[in-house]
This record gives sequence, structure tokens and C-alpha cells, in this order.
Amino acid sequence: MTEGRPADFTIFAHVFYPDTWEEMVSDLDAVIRQPFNLVITRPTGSSAVARPQSAYLRFVTEIEVENRGRDILPFLTALKHPTVKSFDIGLKIHTKRSPHRRDGNGWRQFLVGSLLDTEDDGCLSGQKLLACEPAIGLIAPRAHLLPLGGRTALNEKTMMQILQRIENLHASEKGGVASRECDFPDLVEGRRFSAGAMFWFRRTAMKTVTDIDFTDLFVRESGQLDGTAAHAFERMFAVTVEREGMIAAAMENVRAILDHRDASLSRRELTQLVNDSLAHDNPFVLPLADFWRRHPTLLKLAHGIYTNLPQSSVRLLRRSLGRGW
Repeated sequence: MTEGRPADFTIFAHVFYPDTWEEMVSDLDAVIRQPFNLVITRPTGSSAVARPQSAYLRFVTEIEVENRGRDILPFLTALKHPTVKSFDIGLKIHTKRSPHRRDGNGWRQFLVGSLLDTEDDGCLSGQKLLACEPAIGLIAPRAHLLPLGGRTALNEKTMMQILQRIENLHASEKGGVASRECDFPDLVEGRRFSAGAMFWFRRTAMKTVTDIDFTDLFVRESGQLDGTAAHAFERMFAVTVEREGMIAAAMENVRAILDHRDASLSRRELTQLVNDSLAHDNPFVLPLADFWRRHPTLLKLAHGIYTNLPQSSVRLLRRSLGRGW
């Protein structure tokens, strides 16, 4: 670690698989050419993990966390941990493997590689956009800012709990109380989410999820494929960013927005630019997703059966279905 120019951004990395993290550290060392801080979260009792050797690393801390909430609860914990230095721009990554999918490693490499895209001047594209355009609060990987519609069946209840707490906080800050329960169809209509739960973000865009304690919503880990608070939060980050008055974008939007940064675009014009330049060539969308979106009741039934199967049967089912689940 070196002294000098303050960090341009902070990486929040949840390390559940140390060997996968070593590969990711090599990627960070190879790509990053600007000052950064690093916050590592790892399960309680696990050993210290590899650290980048980059001369651009300014500060690093490791935080032990309970093995609960996948990479999401550790991220929420780290955001308000006293050892974390103040920052404006962050990058959330994790050692994603998705063991129920045959392409799990390839998916992680795609996500991280997209978020580490660089400009001709060597700056990371996501960091540069957030530094230049204050209206943007979150940047998803390429082709991973996906429509929420049809992708919430197993998470509606928890998403509503999250949203209601956010509404209650906003109301209390204004000196009142939330007037009614939130309407779920209104929540998902026209909304998107950052699939894979890796993204660039602005600290102020995460104010709500930092100010509220959501710990009680996260259950113990038992290999769940969906329907947990972690999955619900994955679908809510972009929504919460928008409720803070900012816009969610994706990495394919970066160049289009930077090319217009001198045009003083209105929020409406910027939103339209994001919509017009989104990519739709996501190679990791599950083949069965369209079927489940058309039949949410069947999805809930199948998920209920799956979650009650013995673990030996779950492992067999995963091997049999692979990516198709």
C-alpha cells in the first residue's frame, strides 16, 4: 500500500471462496491504474485472504461476518462498519460461483470483467461515469440491468417488507408516517434490477439501505436458489437508488452518457438515453426463465417442493438440471 493521492473509489468484496478470490485479485492487479481502497468481508472464523499487490491500493480492511445473507448482508454490514474509510464511489463484487449452474464461473468472470472495463486514459469506465454524472447512482454489468416484471414471484413478500421500511423512513424524515402499504404492481412496473448483485454505486445512493437495519430479514444459509432476502435485495438495489432521486444504468450506457456529458441533459433525457442504449444480448439468462415468468404460481409451487427436499436430493437435482434450473 502506498500513500499519495486519495482513493478514487472503494471496492467492497465478499470472499466466500478464497481460491476464486485469488483469481479476482489477479484481475484487479492487472486492470486498476488509479488509487483505490478495498473492504473485504469473509465468514467468521475463516482465514485472512489474498490481497492485491497493486501500487494503487491505498487502504485495505477485512471484516468477519456471519455466514448469512450471501454477499448482500455482508455488504450492508460493511457499508456502515467503523473501520471503513469515507468514500463517494464504490464497486461491489463477490466470489460468485452459482454452483447450481454449469456456467457459474463464466458468469462471474463476465460480470467482473464488464465492471472493470477501462477508458483509453486508463480510468475505470464505471468510476469515471459516476465521477462525471451525479444523476447516476448505480451501474450494472453489461446487459444485466434487467426488467423486474416476471422476476419477483418468489420475492414479493420480502421486497414489500424492504420497501415498507424505506417508505417509513422517508415519512419519518419528513415528520410524518407512511400513509399506506406500498402497492407491489406499482413497484415493479417499468423497473429494472442489477442481476448478479455486482455493480458500481454512489455512496449517497445507498443512504436508505445504510440507515435501516434489515438484518432480521436474512435467514440462515441452506443452499436456497431463490426466495431469500438476499435475492429480494438483489432486485431492490436499483429501485432504492431511484427512490433516492438517481438513475440506474448499465456498463453499455457509459460511453453514450460520457459522450453527452457536456449537453446538460435533463433527468428525463438521461433516462431515455439509458433506455435507448441498453444491451439485450445477455448470454446468461436462464432458458426456463420465460416459462416461470408466465406461470408464477407454478414457480412458487416448484420452489416450495424444492426447499423441502432432503439435501441429498437437492444435490442430485442440481447435477441433473445444471444450467436449466
